[in-house]
Amino acid sequence: MDKVFIRDLKVDAVIGVYDWEKQVRQPLVFDLEMAWDIRMAAATDDLTHALNYQAVTEFIERFVREQNFQLLESLIQRLADALLKEFGMPWIRIQVEKPAVVPQARVVGLSIERGERPHGDR
Repeated sequence: MDKVFIRDLKVDAVIGVYDWEKQVRQPLVFDLEMAWDIRMAAATDDLTHALNYQAVTEFIERFVREQNFQLLESLIQRLADALLKEFGMPWIRIQVEKPAVVPQARVVGLSIERGERPHGDR
């Protein structure tokens, strides 16, 4: 299975459990891999057969900005569910980073996979 990817997508979000976090927007950085069979798009040169990464990007930006979460776990799970449903991809891997929130670390974050992993993929 082919994969469409988006790297280093930066979106500001209201996220966190502390009172100060609920008052400010913080940067989140997303990396995504999405399973998609590109053969029809390649054969027809027609965007309607492709996984439109611009549409995916805009969906993520809207989703993150319109909702407030306390936990990255909630955000990433609900985002994965929403993307699978909205775009009909069979599998997705999302990594989200929350930079500079823990003084001892450059970044903290999560990575999840949802859906059915493409055959032959490890």
